[in-house]
Amino acid sequence: MVRAGVIGVVGALLAVSLKSHKAEYGFYVALAVCFVMLEYTMRYFMQILSGMVMLREYLRENYSYLALLLKAVGATYACEFCAGICKDAGYAGVAGQVEMLGKLYILSMGMPVLLSLMENIQAIAG
Repeated sequence: MVRAGVIGVVGALLAVSLKSHKAEYGFYVALAVCFVMLEYTMRYFMQILSGMVMLREYLRENYSYLALLLKAVGATYACEFCAGICKDAGYAGVAGQVEMLGKLYILSMGMPVLLSLMENIQAIAG
C-alpha cells in the first residue's frame, strides 16, 4: 500500500509540474499512474474474488447474504467515485447528496438482514 501511495503522490506531483510546461505531458503521466493503480487494484480484486469463492462454498445455499454484501460494496464504491467526480467539478453540494443517497441505499439493503436477525433472537428468547 505504501508503494501505491508513493506512486500516486509522485505521479500527481510530476503531472502537475509537467502540466505547467506542456499540458498533454501531465495528462499522459496521470494516465500512466492510473494504469499502474489499476494493476494494483486488480491484484487485490483477484484476492478478494478467491476469498468470495471460498465463502460461497461455506455458505452453500444461503449465499444471498454474500450477494447482498457484494451489492453494498459495489454501491459504496460507485457513490464514492461519483461524489469524487462531483467534488472535482466544483459541485460539493451534489457530491454530498450522492454520498447521502449511497448511505441510505446501504441502510435499506441491510434492513432485511437486521429484521431476520431480530426474528431469530425473538424465536430463541421465546
